[in-house]
Amino acid sequence: MYRKERPLLFLERTLVGDGSDPFNGVFAIRLKGIIDQQLLTNALAMLQAKYLQLQMAIAEIDSVKPYFYIPDTIDPIPLVVKEWQHPDQWQEEALKGLRLQFNIAKGPMFHVSCLTNNTRSDLILSFHHCICDGGGGVLLIRELLTFLDGRESSIDKQTRLLLIEDIIPAEIRRNKINQLKTSFLSGLLKTALSVSTLFTSAKHKEVLTRKHDYLLHSKLDSKKTSIWVSVCKKHEVTVNTAIGLLLLKAYEKVVGAESKNKVSCPVDIRKFARQIKDDQLFSFGMVLTLTKKKTDHHQSFWQEASMLQARVDKQMNELRPYEFLMTFEKLHGALPNMIKMLTYGKVGNDLMFSNIGRIPLQNDYQRFTLETVFSPMVVGPFANPSTIICSTFNNELDFSFISNEDFLPQKTAKEIVEYLINEMNSLIALA
Repeated sequence: MYRKERPLLFLERTLVGDGSDPFNGVFAIRLKGIIDQQLLTNALAMLQAKYLQLQMAIAEIDSVKPYFYIPDTIDPIPLVVKEWQHPDQWQEEALKGLRLQFNIAKGPMFHVSCLTNNTRSDLILSFHHCICDGGGGVLLIRELLTFLDGRESSIDKQTRLLLIEDIIPAEIRRNKINQLKTSFLSGLLKTALSVSTLFTSAKHKEVLTRKHDYLLHSKLDSKKTSIWVSVCKKHEVTVNTAIGLLLLKAYEKVVGAESKNKVSCPVDIRKFARQIKDDQLFSFGMVLTLTKKKTDHHQSFWQEASMLQARVDKQMNELRPYEFLMTFEKLHGALPNMIKMLTYGKVGNDLMFSNIGRIPLQNDYQRFTLETVFSPMVVGPFANPSTIICSTFNNELDFSFISNEDFLPQKTAKEIVEYLINEMNSLIALA
C-alpha cells in the first residue's frame, strides 16, 4: 500500500495537465571548491527525506480528482555528473532541465545535474512546477547547501502537505457571503471558458517544440545594481514596476504593432495568505497585469513609472487570495477548457515577468563558496512561453529570458533584452 496525500488543487492540475508535457522550473548556482559526488548524493538524500514534494508522484491523472501520493519504494533524486567545460555550459543543462519529462506517475519530480572540475561546480536543479515555485526553489537550494556543508537544518521536517483547509481560515471558508460570491465568480469563469473554447481550435495550431526553446542571460554589476535600486527608491517606484515598464517599452519599440501592451506578473501568495510559511513548498501564486496608458507617453520615464506604480498598488490592494483559491477550487470540472484555452487560445500578453528579489543565501560555507545564483527559469506548454525572471544575489541584478524560436525569434528577443539593459544603463548614468 502506498501513502495517499491529498488531491491536487485546481491550479496544480493546470500546471500538470495530462502529464504528457513538461512544465518545469530550473535553478542554477555556481560553487567554488571541490564538491565530492558522494557528499552531494548524501545531501540530496537528506533533502528528499525532509520534503514530501521530493518524494511524491501523482495517481489517476486522467480522473476528476488526481492526487499526490508517496510510493512504497521512493526512487532517489536523479543526479547526473559531468565535467565542467566552460562558463556558459550551465545554460545548456538548464535548457535540458526545462525539457525534462518527469515520470509523474512514479516520481520523483526533481532532478539535479552537476558540472564540476577541480575548482568549481555548477548545480542545476530542475523540478516540476506543480511541486514548487521560485520561492520554494530558493528554500531547496538553501537546505541543499546546508546538508552539503555537513550541517543540520534549522527547519522542521514536513509531515504532510498543506490542505486547502490549512490555507483558508475556517471563518472565511464558512462565510455564506464568501461562498455565494465565489460560486458566482466560478460560474462566470466556467461560462467564459466554455464560450472561449467554442472559438478555440487545435487545428492548424501546433504545440511549440521544446527543442526550440532558448535562454538569454544578462547581469548588472554590483555598482550599477546599487544605483538602480537607489534611484527606484528615490522615485518611490519598486524595482519590479520600473523593469516592467521598460519591458513594455521594449516590446513596443522592437515588436511594434504586434505588442499586446501587457506584461503579466506573478505575485507570491505567501505575502497575503500567511498560513503558507516561507519554509513550506507551494507551487503557484496570483497574477497582476502591467500596461502602459497612451496618456502617459508625454511624461518622463520616472513620471510614467510613478503612474504605473499607482495602478500596481491599486491591483495589489484588490487581490483577495482566499476568494481566489475558493473560486478556482470550484473549477475542477472546467479544467479541459482551461487547458485548451491556455494552449491554443489567442495570446493576450507579451510575456510573464517575475522578480524574485534578493536571494537570502550566504556566500561562505565551510566546504565551499557560493559564487553565483543565476535567476531561475520556467517554461510550460502553453501558447506564450516567453518569461523573464530577475533576482539579486551578491548585489548583482541577474536576468534569465526564456522563449521559443517558433513563438518569438531569438533575434527579436535579443533586441528586447538589449533595449532593456541599455535603457537601464542610461537611467543609471543620469542618476
